[in-house]
Amino acid sequence: MSENGRVGNGYEVPVPLEYFQQFKQVSACTRHPIKPANMGEKISFSCVKYIFFGFNVFIWLLGCGVLSLGVWLQINRSPHISILPTHAFLSASALCITAGAIILLVGFLGCCGAFYENQCMLIGYFIMVLLIFTLEITAGALGFLHKDELRSVIEKDLLTSIQQDYKTVSHPSGPSNQRSPSRSRDPEEWWLVMDSLQVELQCCGVNNYSDWFNIGAWPSERRVPDSCCRHPEDGCGKLEPRFWFDRGCMGEIDYWFVKNMYILGVVGITVAVVQILGMVAAIVLFCYIRNNKFFL
Repeated sequence: MSENGRVGNGYEVPVPLEYFQQFKQVSACTRHPIKPANMGEKISFSCVKYIFFGFNVFIWLLGCGVLSLGVWLQINRSPHISILPTHAFLSASALCITAGAIILLVGFLGCCGAFYENQCMLIGYFIMVLLIFTLEITAGALGFLHKDELRSVIEKDLLTSIQQDYKTVSHPSGPSNQRSPSRSRDPEEWWLVMDSLQVELQCCGVNNYSDWFNIGAWPSERRVPDSCCRHPEDGCGKLEPRFWFDRGCMGEIDYWFVKNMYILGVVGITVAVVQILGMVAAIVLFCYIRNNKFFL
């Protein structure tokens, strides 16, 4: 049958114009005729699109906030405030800037990909979220399998920092002023962090209060910092051990993780579910847009 309705025996049969119009709607990518979307598909697409867009607006704003916090810490505070002096990349400012930049980029790709119905941005969003999800699973598995080794490294680093870095600025003539070149940070900032940790967790030293004996800041003295005292006051670190906390901070950190394991598990599962839903939504939008069923 031709477009004018002619059949094989030479007769013409009138054909409705709508019959040919349905074949004129073609996909820009595949150049094949496609089936027009029904109202239910349009409503489903609209819901997924705008929920996905709104969620990623929130993610983008969250990334802006975390990045701004990291920049503020870098400018107004020490860029190296970290409980582990030999690992500068674990400083507060570095972690905030890195996390903020990643969250900001993911939110940007999600927002623009949904709003402009851009397939490349949606695929980029899916790949980034998948990569982050994979890294989280890998880091969690490795941390669980090597938790003893990780704990040993942290314990050794803290003990070395207590011996070499604690209040070296206040004792420039002492032997603790000779620091390793790898410790490119102001030790005065580290002891403030250590003091705060001991006050908050009500602990003293890494394993116990004896870790503070004869350190570089006070050689030949069996004393502790005032932050180890049960009732902190000036000079209390020179009193008898019964006035000090007898538990080490590593044990208190272990106890904190065990006590909050349920909360940490719920948070981890929630984050994983949100990431999976985000990837599913990105793929759904990509498939709809690629098929070019409709435009909103």
